[in-house]
Amino acid sequence: MLRVIFDTNIYGLLALEKDAAEIEEKIARDKEFMVYSYKPIRDELRAIPKVTKLSRGTRVMLLNIYDRITGNHLLEQSARITHIAKKYYDLYRQSGGAHGWNTSIRIDFMIIACASINGLDVVYSADSSTMLSKISIKAYHHINLKENLRTPNFLGFENLLKKFRNSL
Repeated sequence: MLRVIFDTNIYGLLALEKDAAEIEEKIARDKEFMVYSYKPIRDELRAIPKVTKLSRGTRVMLLNIYDRITGNHLLEQSARITHIAKKYYDLYRQSGGAHGWNTSIRIDFMIIACASINGLDVVYSADSSTMLSKISIKAYHHINLKENLRTPNFLGFENLLKKFRNSL
């Protein structure tokens, strides 16, 4: 079984696809592909304004997609996740990273810490500027090695589409 978590941006990208409902259904039905829920991701979706550039009701639509895909597979927030995320951040900053802790990078690093601590296989993201930047990935690998954690693999949205558009 492949255990994964989607970065917040994946839900928005999925919603824009013409065959979003079909892909969502395939993801939710696939017993060998388990997508986990994590409160900070849901909180980011909840923070979307009620009226967005996309359309009215986008926030509710994305929350519904999120809930259907993740089901009841919830990963809990913990002090250890925050501790590891801050270690990532400290190394990221020491390596020249420019983003402050109280930006979206905090959630990005918490998602990776959560995935690492819980032994998830893949993090899907389309965020190459923070979560998947070279400096960030270096920080994950370095800290996870020190903490005896396995860094998940990183795949993009296009990999997700390829997997579920081509599935039976």
